[in-house]
Amino acid sequence: MQFLKNSILYAFFSGRYFCLFWIMIWPVLTFGQGEKASSSIAEIELKIEQSQLYINRNLDSAFVFAMDAQELAKGLEEDEIHVKVATNLGDIYKAIGDFSSSFDHYLQARVLLDDLMREDPDNWNTWFLKIDLDLREGTLQYLQGNLAKCLELNEAALVYLEKSIGIAPDGEIRLRKLKVFNNIAGVYLQKSDFDTALQYYQNASELNKQELNTMIESTLSNNIGICYMEKGEHDLSAHYFLKSLSFRSKDGDKRGQAQVLNNMGKNMVLTARFSDALKYYEQALNLGRETGNGESLLKSLESLATLNDTLGNYKVALKTYKEFKALNDSMFGYETKLAISRLEDSYRRDKEKKTFEFEAQRLEAERQKSEIRNISIAIALFSLLLLSILIIVLLRGKIRNSKYEQEKLELEHQKLEIERQALQESVDYKDRELTANALYRLKNNELITKITDNLLKAKATFRNENQRTIQEIIAELRASQDNQVWGEFEAHFTRVHSSFYQTLQDQFPNITANERKLCAFLRLNMSTKDISAITNQSINSITVARSRLRKKLNIEGEEVNLINFLSQL
Repeated sequence: MQFLKNSILYAFFSGRYFCLFWIMIWPVLTFGQGEKASSSIAEIELKIEQSQLYINRNLDSAFVFAMDAQELAKGLEEDEIHVKVATNLGDIYKAIGDFSSSFDHYLQARVLLDDLMREDPDNWNTWFLKIDLDLREGTLQYLQGNLAKCLELNEAALVYLEKSIGIAPDGEIRLRKLKVFNNIAGVYLQKSDFDTALQYYQNASELNKQELNTMIESTLSNNIGICYMEKGEHDLSAHYFLKSLSFRSKDGDKRGQAQVLNNMGKNMVLTARFSDALKYYEQALNLGRETGNGESLLKSLESLATLNDTLGNYKVALKTYKEFKALNDSMFGYETKLAISRLEDSYRRDKEKKTFEFEAQRLEAERQKSEIRNISIAIALFSLLLLSILIIVLLRGKIRNSKYEQEKLELEHQKLEIERQALQESVDYKDRELTANALYRLKNNELITKITDNLLKAKATFRNENQRTIQEIIAELRASQDNQVWGEFEAHFTRVHSSFYQTLQDQFPNITANERKLCAFLRLNMSTKDISAITNQSINSITVARSRLRKKLNIEGEEVNLINFLSQL
């Protein structure tokens, strides 16, 4: 458990700061490299475009640009650019007639493409690289007479083109479909199924109306011309050949011009116009020598050898045939086919090996992924446990503090209640004391008054010598009466019930002084009898005064007690 804890802490802190370090330093380290790589890739792609442009014009120049692109690509870890470099070299060797080297470079590109497809099988850019390679290799197979393999590669390209609809740009899809239809038509042309071939060519031509690609249109016109020529419609065939030748002349496509001129020569032979045929074949041969195109040279040499033999130019025919035979052996001889076969076997073995290695890597990656997932789950569970413990501790502390606060509030409430009760008892005590004192003093005054009145009534019955003494006693008794008793009572009452008079005056401003006295006596919970004794009024008078007071205080009904009402003020 301690080991797991230490491992988690180490992974957390070391991973955290390691990632932070790389986040800070990575832009600095990679900015220059990324800018340099982007610049190199752009330059390589420009070299490839220039090379492709010269394939149909000057193979030497095309080869120079291709080698420059290959040199620039060294050291770059971008499989996609290496695929393009290898494919471009394959195109050049195919144009030269070195099919073995062409196939070798196409295989190099396919090995790299296999890796790209495994890494990102849903990337349409990679699909297009594969489609382009399938089309090129299909053409190579076609040139070697492997029609079934050519058809297989083009149909495979068509499958990926259908998958690309809605994902890749429509124009890119149409452009490649044109090439597929053209290649498939070429296979049927070789099989002498001219109607099917013509249908594919016409479908491609319809698609090209949206693209308006003159290079494709020239190729289609040439191939349609071949179909009509094989069908015996030589005038219509000548029309399409001339149309194709016009396009290729404007584009500067010498290789394409040689191809069309060879076909025009054949068309002239079939209509017995041998002199015109000879002229076209020689023009095609010169262009073939100029561009170094092996395929075109073979066709021109073979056609010229046959035509010169027909015309009786046997010496020229023999010389031409020997050149044709030497070139044909180099391009289609046993050694070339054997080399290509070996390359295919090598590619197949390498592919199987790579598939095995990839599967092993995938399993290892799955194992590591599973291990990382388990560690992550363990860390997550451990973190969850720590968090749960922390929450429980915090909740317990909160509950304990809440309990303490509640107990504290209860104690404070009890203390306040005790203080309130003590204050109430103090007020009640002072009320009782005030009432008792007032009663005592008022009764004392009443007693003195009563004695004085009795002495005054009995004064006449006393002797004359006692009259003076009686009068002095009466005077002393009157002097001993407490005339300030009510004022002192009110002052003491106000100290105990400080806001009573003010509240009474604010709520009931029409109340009289005597009624205010009566309210004070009632606030002290004094009975009618006690009030009668203090005020020296009859009980009936006090009862009437209480009734008037209820009306002034707006108290209706006997259910409201007058004393309780005044106690709430």
